[in-house]
Amino acid sequence: MIMLLQLDGDVVINKFTISAKKTLIGRRVECDITIDDISVSGEHATLEVEDSVEYTGEFNYYIHDLGSTNGSFVNEVEAKRQRLKHNDTIRIGWINFKFYDESKEQDTLEKTSKIKKSWIPGVFLGK
Repeated sequence: MIMLLQLDGDVVINKFTISAKKTLIGRRVECDITIDDISVSGEHATLEVEDSVEYTGEFNYYIHDLGSTNGSFVNEVEAKRQRLKHNDTIRIGWINFKFYDESKEQDTLEKTSKIKKSWIPGVFLGK
């Protein structure tokens, strides 16, 4: 599952699931993701999904600025059209998002250790 996580500092305050080939982001209520902030243009940017040329069954994700007043940024670099990777930070006007690709998160999770109770009460050993 692909999501844009709206951030306030490091806290996620809103989650937007991306399922369409093109998602319109802006201040207008007609947008797929509406952001009620004066720094965001009416139709600010789109998040686009394209089939991967490199890998069959995979997708590439892009943020595409639509000529907005305050710009779109990926990892604080201005982007007219930029490919996105898991955990990229996107700024639309002054609103921050994290690009979240659940399939990539599974690769980074640590494995759970199996613990064994020792003969000493209250002491457990990792294995």
